[in-house]
Amino acid sequence: MSDQKFYALSLPAFGPGRTRRFDPAARDIGRMGESDLVEDAYRFKTPRLRNVALTAPYGHNGAYPTLEGIVRHHLDPAGMRIKWQRNMAELPLVPWLQDIDFVVQSDRFEMERQSKKIDITAKALSDQEVFDIVSFLESLTGKSAKLGTLGIPESVPSGLSID
Repeated sequence: MSDQKFYALSLPAFGPGRTRRFDPAARDIGRMGESDLVEDAYRFKTPRLRNVALTAPYGHNGAYPTLEGIVRHHLDPAGMRIKWQRNMAELPLVPWLQDIDFVVQSDRFEMERQSKKIDITAKALSDQEVFDIVSFLESLTGKSAKLGTLGIPESVPSGLSID
């Protein structure tokens, strides 16, 4: 349940992201980090939707703690980027990283480049329509996935032993 394509959604930037070895500073350049193609800048792969309700936080960097938040971002990337607050990111408490988690946001040129790269079109939906989309996404959760662990497999494709 994914088109396996890459899209720029203008998600709020934080964390080190994926950079190229010659980038002067940490920045989350997305697919361009692998392809080195400028047109791939800030594009990230569409995730699979099966069991998506169990995979919070959402966005390639975990910018949104809820499905509703990421759905609303898809509907209005520019507006949601402006409304987004740092405390929405559920980051682990790692004191030596806290000062640098949001340093990229002080680079106004990088923020401008990211905010302008949007591959999706804003669309207005009612709160009920957003609720319906979230309900649909939640319905894609398998019964066994809801129980937590799927158990220990009897074998793995590599043939390695299982402890």
